[in-house]
Amino acid sequence: METEKRDVLLGMITWWGFHALLIWMGVRHFLARPVDGNFLLSDVFAGLLLAACVLSLLRLTIGRIMLRLIAVFYISQIAVQVWHGTFQWGSVTDLAIWAYTLYSFGPSSWRHALYTPLGVFGKTKTEQ
Repeated sequence: METEKRDVLLGMITWWGFHALLIWMGVRHFLARPVDGNFLLSDVFAGLLLAACVLSLLRLTIGRIMLRLIAVFYISQIAVQVWHGTFQWGSVTDLAIWAYTLYSFGPSSWRHALYTPLGVFGKTKTEQ
């Protein structure tokens, strides 16, 4: 397999896989939530995460922006835990996921080009 085709394939697997992870995080929140009829702020953020993932998969810029804002919120939440001395080592995984989300949907990432009119995948199709 040629290097360029392999890179496109790995990029697509990463793209879909990471969105699947974020969607699972949102769905898992609602599946693990106790059914008591109360509506929590965490429900709002889980719903926003699901909506942002769908918008991002549709390659709408607002989805990318929402994902970055959600990542900033969760990173700041972990920073508050560190500040108060209640940080748990299990939060390191969450921190890594949200840091990767913040970076990978930013302007310095190759994924930023996915939100241009043609996007990376559209450009590779036209070059062949």
